[in-house]
Amino acid sequence: MNSVLDVEQALRQLPPVDRWEVARWLLEDLQEHTTGHANGKNSDETVKTPPPLPDYSARRRRIFGDKVLPNMVLVSRSEERW
Repeated sequence: MNSVLDVEQALRQLPPVDRWEVARWLLEDLQEHTTGHANGKNSDETVKTPPPLPDYSARRRRIFGDKVLPNMVLVSRSEERW
């Protein structure tokens, strides 16, 4: 069987009791598969760890040295009229 149509034709040739058994098996398999992912059973395959965040303070020290930079947000708020 190479296609879905072949599988469908083979299932249609089965007696109804056997078709229901195959359908029940498919539903159970799908439920196990979806609940397995929801519970994290296959966490190695589905969940990847996020990349590490850059160290902004180290970058700032590398660029500016030990200078203390003013908080521009506070400076601009003090200059605005509310």
